[in-house]
Amino acid sequence: MHFFHLIHFCAGALASVSIVDPSDVISPSLWAADNAIVPDYNVPFISVQPSPIIAAYTFDNSTSLSHQVFSTALNQTSVILVTGELNLSYSTIVKSGYASNLLESSFWGFNAAINVANASKAQLDNINVTVHNGAANIYVYGTDSVVYVNNAWLYSSGPVSHGVYASGNGTAYVSNVQHFSGGMRSSSFSGDSPAGYLYISDSVAHTTGIGSATFYALGDIYATNVVAISEQGPTVFMDGAQKAYLTNCETTAGLLGGVAIFSSQTRQSGAILSLKNSKITTLGSIPGLWFGNTIIDVSIDASELVTSGVLVVANYSQITQDFDYYADYSQQPNLQPAEVYVNVTESSLVGDLVAYNSSFISWSLASYSSWTGAAYSGFDEAYFDVHLDSSSTWTLTKSTTLQNLTDADETLSNIQSQGFNIYYNASALLNGYLGGKNISLAGGGKAIAI
Repeated sequence: MHFFHLIHFCAGALASVSIVDPSDVISPSLWAADNAIVPDYNVPFISVQPSPIIAAYTFDNSTSLSHQVFSTALNQTSVILVTGELNLSYSTIVKSGYASNLLESSFWGFNAAINVANASKAQLDNINVTVHNGAANIYVYGTDSVVYVNNAWLYSSGPVSHGVYASGNGTAYVSNVQHFSGGMRSSSFSGDSPAGYLYISDSVAHTTGIGSATFYALGDIYATNVVAISEQGPTVFMDGAQKAYLTNCETTAGLLGGVAIFSSQTRQSGAILSLKNSKITTLGSIPGLWFGNTIIDVSIDASELVTSGVLVVANYSQITQDFDYYADYSQQPNLQPAEVYVNVTESSLVGDLVAYNSSFISWSLASYSSWTGAAYSGFDEAYFDVHLDSSSTWTLTKSTTLQNLTDADETLSNIQSQGFNIYYNASALLNGYLGGKNISLAGGGKAIAI
């Protein structure tokens, strides 16, 4: 059985609550061969939605149904296609049969169990959807298309078998959903180009395939009260200037990072990551937050990052097509250093900041936050700013070189050095209050002008 642990403190006792997901009902071992299929994306990209969308059942007007069973085993065929408006409740949908083109299946929702097409609407309540062979559970496409999913059980195997997938400016509202996927690149809640807008609440997600995130953000992700584990993927996978807001979420990530956020082409600015009252745990040696070839604003409010020692990485890099490791310049010649601006409030964080190849991290602590850690270069030049308000503290674990050190407590008494030094740029304007002096820190170290 797979466990999601929600930790509660009560009268001094530590307790955990186990949360099940659909893989506790249908074992992934039954579909191991299906989940081992490697997606082939080396096919011509189709910039216009192919036509027609083939489905076993098409609803092109306003229809309400309940207590139904729909299925098909035909290849490249959805079970249900909505081209009008469908209200479906207390029903079961089963999809098997392969997609002849996994790019069409992933990007355009061909072979999906439920495909909500252009300018259509679906309300799905108390449904059970099972898909195999490479198919999304629920797919919505188009600016005027919206799907509401409430009280749903979603199981998928095979590659690109996303749980709820919004694309082409489509919107999905998801609540009280349990999702499992075992295939590669099969995220639980996904948006795709040009954007997908997803609002997820009170849900459970579990993925086991390589590159399968909990949230795949191309567009906006708003998640509240979600418990999830991505065994071989990050919690958030984001490409470009997208936005992800996690509130009251507890997630675990097993590959790339707690989040893996980058620009796959030219470096973009405007990306946002927000963690509020949330916790991300990483497995193995991966960092809490990883950023490459992007400019992003990050807020961490009353949240935790539980890692093996690295909180944030900023790099001159991106992710491979298979979402399995960090790529380099030889695979993408448009790379630039990452710029990461992190604001921490009401949080206690332990771990280091690491920047590579001229990347930059700005790290601001406010509202009674604390940080135990250091900042250093992983390779070549690296740049860091650290900002502290008077209520926040920093405990050094290694000597650190900064461009800017700003502290509302100008005596730096809220820094515990443990014998380590801070080297700051005496020429930087924000450091003017330090007067270019060497200042003794609590614990035996110094702030040294360079």
